[in-house]
Amino acid sequence: MLSLLQMSSLAILACLLLGGCSTAEEKLTSTDWLRENSSVLRDLESFEKIRQQQAVVRLKKLGPDRGAAVVVALLRDSQVGYRSEVLLARLLADWRDPRGINYLLKYLRHPDQGAVEIAAQGLAAFEGNREVNIALLEMLKSPTDTQRAAAVGVLSETRSAELLDRFLDFYSGESDKEVRGLLVKALLQSKHLRRDEFFVEVLMDSDQAIREMAWEGIRKRPGLPKVKYDPAAGADRRAEAVKLLRSWSVRDQ
Repeated sequence: MLSLLQMSSLAILACLLLGGCSTAEEKLTSTDWLRENSSVLRDLESFEKIRQQQAVVRLKKLGPDRGAAVVVALLRDSQVGYRSEVLLARLLADWRDPRGINYLLKYLRHPDQGAVEIAAQGLAAFEGNREVNIALLEMLKSPTDTQRAAAVGVLSETRSAELLDRFLDFYSGESDKEVRGLLVKALLQSKHLRRDEFFVEVLMDSDQAIREMAWEGIRKRPGLPKVKYDPAAGADRRAEAVKLLRSWSVRDQ
């Protein structure tokens, strides 16, 4: 006959092998888990980054199914402040859970730059998501420079085809040099078919640093005509070179 201790050990072994056992914590509903782990919300709200990170780790350990359920329950809590809300939405993004998208889009417009950066990181996880892409393209019409810059940053990270297809529309209508610079950086990182054409237009930008980026993008291109272009030169001298480059840039169209 097996002793009680042996029987108990065998039961535990069978439980582990068959995966049929769950801990008491795993049986808790989202509400019950939050009741027993109420410190998570306090830690998320903390100004101490280490406490915030510890709270995020605890939630991540729950996994995408249970973890997402707990996160969504927290997001529905009116007691949750914006620092917690953006972190929770970012966590949903790590699990590619679209329930975090609206929160992330909201915080991409937030005055707190830290919240904007977290939201941008989260939205970058939704590459190819139509809802995100449309919302960000719409955000490029915002009267606020920082919001347009944040939108371009995410669109660049997600390799938005629409951003590059409509590059000249966005670029030519942009008054802020930082946003124009971000648009040109996105073009530098792409292999868009009209890349050369777009860069040639940027060679006449009012900002020398942006002109230098554009020139760097095409100056080593095969078949480039021999022109005397200098990003530091005056507008008239640059215009002469750009006139010759325009016909070259549309050679395959």
